[in-house]
Amino acid sequence: MSVFFGKPEHAAQLKDIGVNVYQEAEHDGSTLTSITNTGMLVIAGQEWTRAEVGTNTGVVGWATYDECDMGLSCSGSNTQEHLQQMKNLVAKIRAYGDGRPINANYGKGILGTWWASGTMDDFLSAVDFSSADNYAYTSPPVGDAIKASPAWPAGANPAASAAYGWQIDRMRSYQATPGAKPNWVFVESARPYLTESNARTITPEQMEGAMWSGIIHEARGISIFQHNNDPAYGNYSLVNIPADRKAKIKAALTGIQALAPVLNTQSYVWNAGAAGTDTMLKAKDGSAYLFAGIGLNGATGSKTFTLPAGITGTQVEVVGEGRTLQLSGGKFTDSFANEYTHHVYKITI
Repeated sequence: MSVFFGKPEHAAQLKDIGVNVYQEAEHDGSTLTSITNTGMLVIAGQEWTRAEVGTNTGVVGWATYDECDMGLSCSGSNTQEHLQQMKNLVAKIRAYGDGRPINANYGKGILGTWWASGTMDDFLSAVDFSSADNYAYTSPPVGDAIKASPAWPAGANPAASAAYGWQIDRMRSYQATPGAKPNWVFVESARPYLTESNARTITPEQMEGAMWSGIIHEARGISIFQHNNDPAYGNYSLVNIPADRKAKIKAALTGIQALAPVLNTQSYVWNAGAAGTDTMLKAKDGSAYLFAGIGLNGATGSKTFTLPAGITGTQVEVVGEGRTLQLSGGKFTDSFANEYTHHVYKITI
């Protein structure tokens, strides 16, 4: 659970809300140890020198360019030149010989339209792990760009949590072995510096749904873009927000972290048969876990899930919700009230 370009002095507050990694940190005169001494980890951006990073074991990676697939933060007149600049920077960092993995964040190149035409697979393979930021909930122009993708389902609304899981699918589609290198997805926590007149601010419920959609589609990390220009909140929208909003975001983040031992296991290929949902099946310590959310073009309402043969439990625990469901004939039914609704089901094997 990372924050993008967090302020070093906020480390303790960010840790308390459920963040554990800085995906780059402001270079504001603070030291990296001011972050890592709190137990937080850092992926250092290019603002930080090798001397500043040193042997700090809390600095666990290097970041490269941001949205170089779109020609941003790198320079050049075409996508091949952008890609070469990325490769050159990666080679420079590799030469450090410190073993730290290398990250890049990408943007609209994953959509398969005008950006990074013919090179997106090379951008992803150039680094050790990647993230992507397309703020589908809050930016209508981003939604329009998503709808222009040939991979986008006809009629689907991009202002939905499932659009964030779809971005992970897009990243995996460019990998020779999908997921062999980890993919992260960005989720905004307010209004991410948007200037269009119809820009929106994400709700905590939408934010939670977007994060879980990414995870269900095999995201290995969530990157939170907290910078904000909605005057209702401060610039740092994980820190400078009302207590009730912060409590909801904290509950979402800590809920994900509580399931990390399960999430970090291998998923199983399984179709749970509930139309209009996205699901992921895992197993840990004698229990099966089915993660479920509404998919693109999926309807809300009642959904019936089918479990694999051999599961002996007769009750389904709905994790974190204080309720159980009956399992009969390998099937159970539950309700999804909103497009961002998600549930985690635990059943004895």
